[in-house]
Amino acid sequence: MSAPNKNVEYLELTKDSLVAQQSHRFLLLDIEARKRAATVDVPTLPNDVRDTLRTWGEPIRLFGEDLAAIRDRLRMVMARWEVWREQQEQGLVEGQMQVPMPMQTVSGEGGVAVSEEITEITYTHASPELINARKLMCDYSLGRSRYRLEMERQRRTGMVRWTRSKKRARLFNIDKEEDGDDSTGSLYNEASLKEESSLVKKLDDNCEKIYKSIRNQALEGSQYGDVRPLSAVCTSSVSTGNDATVGKMPKFIATGGWSGGIKIWNGGDDHGGSQNGTTSEAAPLDLLGAKNIVHEDRIMGIAMKSYITSITSTESLTMVASASIDLSAKLCTIKLNEEANTGDSMEVENLNTKDNKLRYNIEECAHLKGHAARLSSVAFHPTGKYVATTSFDHTWRLWDVETSSMAGGKELLLQDGHAREVYGVGFHPDGSLVATTDFGGVVQCWDLRTGKSACHFLGHAKRVICSEFSPNGYQLATAGDDGTIKIWDLRRRRPSASIPAHTNLITQLKFAHSSSSQNGEFLTSSSFDGTGKIWSTRDWKLLTSLQGHEGKVMGIDVLDGPRCGVVTCGFDKTLKLWQ
Repeated sequence: MSAPNKNVEYLELTKDSLVAQQSHRFLLLDIEARKRAATVDVPTLPNDVRDTLRTWGEPIRLFGEDLAAIRDRLRMVMARWEVWREQQEQGLVEGQMQVPMPMQTVSGEGGVAVSEEITEITYTHASPELINARKLMCDYSLGRSRYRLEMERQRRTGMVRWTRSKKRARLFNIDKEEDGDDSTGSLYNEASLKEESSLVKKLDDNCEKIYKSIRNQALEGSQYGDVRPLSAVCTSSVSTGNDATVGKMPKFIATGGWSGGIKIWNGGDDHGGSQNGTTSEAAPLDLLGAKNIVHEDRIMGIAMKSYITSITSTESLTMVASASIDLSAKLCTIKLNEEANTGDSMEVENLNTKDNKLRYNIEECAHLKGHAARLSSVAFHPTGKYVATTSFDHTWRLWDVETSSMAGGKELLLQDGHAREVYGVGFHPDGSLVATTDFGGVVQCWDLRTGKSACHFLGHAKRVICSEFSPNGYQLATAGDDGTIKIWDLRRRRPSASIPAHTNLITQLKFAHSSSSQNGEFLTSSSFDGTGKIWSTRDWKLLTSLQGHEGKVMGIDVLDGPRCGVVTCGFDKTLKLWQ
């Protein structure tokens, strides 16, 4: 037998070779584990499955997983462990491989096995600006919720009195009279019943009037909005919900399209001569302002800041936020143009003519950059001081409106938590919550005051495109690629209604405004099936269908005021007004 050669030199594997060898091991292990998975016994009950996953150190649920998917993931984890343990005993593998394994147990007193679980919690320090913003939103939401709940108590009390029969009321009065008390002090006397139920009767009468006008809605006007398809539309609103304030404010309609420009249109004659008579001459859907180049690419979402304070001709009337696939969002102010030519209306094709000056100027005031992928939607917080954007980079961000500029936006919060692309966003009317949706069918509700996830909802079969809170404060409407509208009850944290609304993807949802003339009595939806629809929020039945676009309806919104006007924009480049 010859002696070994001492001159042989052994070289260590390079780092890339070690990584390739390890990945090859994992691949072989995964193939063998898939064969073994069919023979692995896993628990059946959800509680047992959850406890077993905790024992193995695995997350008990991932976004978008149902009970069957959770059991399949546990089955694969256990199969990988069995295969690796057998290969280690046979000497086929050396060292420790990064496979899930049960938590190590330490023998305690009396030989009882005690699990040694190590939990690491990581906190992200909030900036002083974010802390101040949360305090402001907390104070604002408490005031709004207090007013909303007080109004709801009055309605509930009136509803109870209104629905009780007069026979039962008389019986209670008789009992009071037998006790020797005056019938006027009874809880169920006629005078008290009439006084308390007057509010409910007024709401019911107003609702009947609204539903009657909606069933008789027709196309009032149509306007070519751009040379390319329109992708988003929004309208102006008043945060106070006071009809007197609503009548004094100009009614604007803002549209954004694939050309990257923003245009402002007249929403009707109701706003009239509040602005020194400059807007009373405009007809519905007349072009009031335009900026041809705001983004370098298509605009996907647009939102308008609510009127909060009184306006004058020297300051900006309101603000428009737009989100584009050019990885940025922009804020633009709408100001009165004192040099405007108010004689004739202007066509979309003549916007580049210098002689024609529109009534309002659209000026860029902030450029919000930071997302790593295309943006999807944008929404203003009810205070008007913050704006939220969603993106395909699986995150949504909160920006400070007042401190942002064209040099860069002031980012207050970067929130992850979605496993897929984030698309829809909507704020609670109190300003306490924000709802975001993603392409995995998940709806997340975030508490803006604490920064935590309040709850999440699973129920859509496909992508969820839009979310909208009801003015009543306890209902959330979501819709998406499956053509259904789901109404979620925030109090019970479960769905309260599911509406088979459209035959194709639903692009946008909008509730009626919270003003006394609308009171959130209807919900509007737009879809790729070429229609817009209006639904009753009392029984979720269809009130009317808006048919007139020659193709996909890209967006829909509601005009504030007693006429309950609805605007839609479509892939056919048109903007339509229904009322």
